[in-house]
Amino acid sequence: MLRRSLMIHPADSVVCVLEDAKKGDTVRTPDGAEVTLLEDIEFAHKVCIKDLKKGDPVYKYGEEIGYMLTDAPKGTWIHNHNMGCDRGKK
Repeated sequence: MLRRSLMIHPADSVVCVLEDAKKGDTVRTPDGAEVTLLEDIEFAHKVCIKDLKKGDPVYKYGEEIGYMLTDAPKGTWIHNHNMGCDRGKK
């Protein structure tokens, strides 16, 4: 099932799902590509729309919001279990 999602800036590597989504559902990127979700993702959480490697920056709102702690193929839920952030720690 195609799920609604929000991408703010063309440089973003994640979109936010606008409704609860299940593994196997899809989200559409602004360029029309569809990304299949690899796991269940709750409303307002992030999903990567391109393959990300450990250490890669994560972009949301056109800004770097953190970095990957692990490799994540497109369709992966992105949250504090696989993304780190040093903001406010330095």
